Amino acid sequence: MKFDMHQTSGPPPSAGGEGNFDVTPSVIGSVLSDVARQSETNETMARVLETAAANIASAAQAWPVAEQLSGLNTYVLQRSILLIEARVRNNITAVSDVVNILLSADHEMSDAARSSSAQAAQAAIMDDPLADPNAPTRAGPGLWIQ
Repeated sequence: MKFDMHQTSGPPPSAGGEGNFDVTPSVIGSVLSDVARQSETNETMARVLETAAANIASAAQAWPVAEQLSGLNTYVLQRSILLIEARVRNNITAVSDVVNILLSADHEMSDAARSSSAQAAQAAIMDDPLADPNAPTRAGPGLWIQ
């Protein structure tokens, strides 16, 4: 199996040299929650920054200072913060989607393996226990497998 899914907490996910990855949903969920909390803190800091710039402009009582602070706040700080926040939200969504896809694929593979195993066990029940295991077997009309 390319991806091993673990439902319990454990060591952080790692990648081996052969390309196998351990995906631990609880660890990834914890990291995503932490990033989301930090993102909310960044949004709060952006509002505080906006208020502080307005207060400084008001205290200076000079329109050139107010204009410069407004431009700095609007075009540099707020724009950068909005871009960062949008990228963080996009990354959180993308990582969550990937983990959900991996979990879904893992469940589908497990279900298929269980079904195939049950079918193989059922087919073996019909085998003649006294038959030669090396004898050719019928694979279809006129087809024999050696």
